[in-house]
Amino acid sequence: MPSSAPSPQDADALYAALQAGPLAGCALTVLHIGAGHSSVASGSGAQPQLLRIVEVGYRTTAAACLRHEPPTAHDIENAIAAVEDAIAPLQGLLAAESTLHTADAGIRQIALQAGLEAQPEMELPRDAVENLYQQVAGRAMAGGAAPGIGGDAGFVATLVILRECLQHLGFDRIAIVSDRAY
Repeated sequence: MPSSAPSPQDADALYAALQAGPLAGCALTVLHIGAGHSSVASGSGAQPQLLRIVEVGYRTTAAACLRHEPPTAHDIENAIAAVEDAIAPLQGLLAAESTLHTADAGIRQIALQAGLEAQPEMELPRDAVENLYQQVAGRAMAGGAAPGIGGDAGFVATLVILRECLQHLGFDRIAIVSDRAY
């Protein structure tokens, strides 16, 4: 039976694969949004200089904050506050001028919902994340789900976590790599 205990290996495996490939020696940060927690690896060498568990995941955030289906504006505000509190300790600790990477299927789904064409490698700009968030939040304020947008609580939680990481950790985009990268 697999362990559900937080493991920094979540982000570490992709970080190692990227550093062993074409991004060797480049400053990079890897984000993994898991069900029970998220993890971040950051640095510019073979081993990350920072490897942290962040105590927000899409399932735990949805369960703790997004109590209605579809989530209400108040639910989303609660999720934002929880994520901001969880990621605040990372500010200023990430590798300087690093680029943000992930292989998460949930973030790939956000990219597709934001209008990006499905490809093995994608770059999702913060503006596209913000536009999608505004659609979801606007519908929540109006009391309904955004039509055509994955509106389940896990999707919304992943969107909130990604949005807050991009905004508060200073990234203008996230590179989505194939899960075959590692």
